[in-house]
Amino acid sequence: MDSVEHRIGDSISTLHPDIIQTQILTRLDGPTLASTATTSSYLQTLCNEQKLWREISTTTWPSINDSRVVQAISSFPSGYRSFFADSYPFTEYTWLSEKQDPPTTGLISSVDLYYRGELIYSKVQEMETENGKAGWFLSAPFRVDLLDEKESVQTRIRYPGGDYEAWVRNMEESMELNWIVIDPIKKRAANISSRKAVSAKRNWLTGDLEIRFSTVVAETAGNKKAAEVSVVVSCGSAETWKEVDEEVGGEVHVRDVRLQVEDIEGKCLKGRDSLVILQGMLEGKRCCKDGGGQRRGKGRYEEYVEMKTHLREKKERREKAQDTICMIFGFSLFVLLWSFILLR
Repeated sequence: MDSVEHRIGDSISTLHPDIIQTQILTRLDGPTLASTATTSSYLQTLCNEQKLWREISTTTWPSINDSRVVQAISSFPSGYRSFFADSYPFTEYTWLSEKQDPPTTGLISSVDLYYRGELIYSKVQEMETENGKAGWFLSAPFRVDLLDEKESVQTRIRYPGGDYEAWVRNMEESMELNWIVIDPIKKRAANISSRKAVSAKRNWLTGDLEIRFSTVVAETAGNKKAAEVSVVVSCGSAETWKEVDEEVGGEVHVRDVRLQVEDIEGKCLKGRDSLVILQGMLEGKRCCKDGGGQRRGKGRYEEYVEMKTHLREKKERREKAQDTICMIFGFSLFVLLWSFILLR
């Protein structure tokens, strides 16, 4: 092995390092660059150049050009290389014990939304999680909204009219989202999004099309508790979908981008519990560095939906049985009392 590495190093070292870095390594994507670094100690030195990893990272996630993210990445052990190693793979879907304290300072969210590979929305937002002035965050239902209530983002997406269901399927297949959570204190980052959408359906109350990106997580303890970390992107017309002629179509705006964490019953978890889950994803193992993670993510979501449906039906059957027992008991009591009255 050492002799092979030595021959590789000798052959590649005949090229000037500037040529290798500017003409060869700059053409590689992140995973390929990381693999190249393992072939020889000489290439490892060249591949660890920060400029390479900064260019790859900012190309992959444009939102990280924000000064707050740049400052946070600068404190990572190996800078942009560490950040990419954390953020590019999918995280293992587990969180730590509920007894662990949540982060003591604000996490940073770095978000990029794409339609057919074109960036349509990008934003960086801090989550205030400190006790004290923002202590309410820990006890209130967890939700991070990137857009204000009356704010919307114009896009070049259009609903052409006609077959609405076909357009919904197209939107689900065409949308991609990266939501990277960064912990500046512990110097870790994790992409908590499923990347590809797992579902798209119309909200009949608002008329918007809601596109869901979901990561299903499970507690490491043996009780097998599950939860869903989801990002919901709502798309509608300049007014509302209720006023759009579905035969004519119209321009599509992004009207809402929100992060929330729900338990298996669909209830929003509070800030403290949600932050424990996010911290577990930050510190968890990484896996599935290719498209297999996206397919696995949707598969887990579909299994999770089936589990939710099964638990809901089981709960309904139990409640129905309890109602039946109460009715029988009440009727029996009524008959007993009525018989007692007649006997008197």
